[in-house]
This record gives sequence, structure tokens and C-alpha cells, in this order.
Amino acid sequence: MQIENKERLPFTLLSIGHSPHQGPMTRDPGPDFNQIIWVKYGSGVFTVNGESFMLEAGQGIFMRQGYPHNYSGNALHTVWCTFEVDESFLNYVLGTRSHFVFSVPDFLEKETEELTSLARSNCSALTLSAAGYSFVTEFFSHVIRPENSTVDAVRRYLRDNFAKPLTLEEVADAVGMDKFALCRLYKKEKGRTVMEELKRARIAQAKRLLRYSSFGVEEIARMCGFENHSYFSLRFRELCSCTPTEYRKKYL
Repeated sequence: MQIENKERLPFTLLSIGHSPHQGPMTRDPGPDFNQIIWVKYGSGVFTVNGESFMLEAGQGIFMRQGYPHNYSGNALHTVWCTFEVDESFLNYVLGTRSHFVFSVPDFLEKETEELTSLARSNCSALTLSAAGYSFVTEFFSHVIRPENSTVDAVRRYLRDNFAKPLTLEEVADAVGMDKFALCRLYKKEKGRTVMEELKRARIAQAKRLLRYSSFGVEEIARMCGFENHSYFSLRFRELCSCTPTEYRKKYL
């Protein structure tokens, strides 16, 4: 829903709601509002300031005002919130970052519903501003955490080397840790193993290539670090519930 009252306050809620059929969108140049959007059902690629991200159910992205972004895939079920807030607040929380991807925290759906209900009521602009400010403060406090330096190093290494036939020992050596200690640390910090993270990185890249390139499926498998086409198809089906060929046909 759109919020009509736009009195100048430290925080102004502009719109909030959900779309069961989020279609393609292009905002270039970037919009004059900040946006939190997350995927309830489906998956697709969002591009923000020239950087593409594959978002699946339970994942979302925050996009700061003034930066171009678009979504061009199939319809998704999304939930969103757009708002204006003092730039000093965002500078404090984000530094110079224009966007970031997040895993949806448990509280977010309930809090979004409550803020939506409040926006539909006859509350004052000041009350809505205070509630919205509390909402985004809680959101940022849950999803913005200082990165563990080792975890951050692992993610960078996987991002830069996923096309290679990596082993856990190689990843552990790259960040200077024992492989068993690394497994425990990564599982604790991210909720999945290093090799699961590697598989997700490879599949995410494969999805982009299947949708936006003309490379054959076997070549994409090789480009994304899979040892053979059959293994690639097996792992792809595990995460996407369809084969690579079936996935590509959805976007033809």
C-alpha cells in the first residue's frame, strides 16, 4: 500500500505490502527512496548498481536510494517496504554500501504485517514514523553484523575460485585454518558447511548463465566447476527442483 502522508520527519514510510506476482521492474536512474524487498516464494535475479544477485525464497535485498536496479525474471511472491530516512542514519549503519543481500530473519514477516496494519489505520504521521523507524532499526540490527574475518575470507575465496575443482583442504589452506576447525566455524556462523556454500555459489552462477547466455548445458557445468554434466544436473535438481534444461526453458 502507498502511504499518502509525507510530512517531513526523520523517518517516512512510503509504501509497504506484498505482491503475489512481482513482475519485471526497471528503476534506472535509481529511485528517490530506500527499499527492503524479500522473496516469499520463487527465485530470480535482481541487479543493483550493475551487480546481479540470485534471490530465492527466504532471501532479500536492501537497496539504497539513488542506485539503479531491476528485476527481469518470472513472477515472484515478494514483500517490500519503501521509506525515506535521514542520510546520516544510513551512513552510520551502512557506510558507503549501496545495497546488500540478507537472509530473512524470523521476526520480519510478523513485524511487516504489524507495520502494514498500522499504516492502514488512522494513526498520526508521528506514530507511524516512530513505528517505521523502530522497524528498520530492528531489521538492520539483525541483518548487519560485523563479518567474521575468516568467514569473509572463505566467501571471497569461493566467489573467486568456484570454477575450479576445489577441495575443503584447499579452502582451509587458503584461509590458514585446519579443515575441521573451519567446518565448525563456518557452520556456526552461516548455518551451512563450506562445501554447501560452494555448491550454492556454483548453482547461482549456473542459473545466471542458463538464463542470460547461449552456452550449452555441458559447457556451463564445466564453467561452474562441476566435474561432469550428470553430477551438475543432480546438484541443480537438489536446489532448484528441476533440471538445468527445464530451468532454461522457463525463460525462453
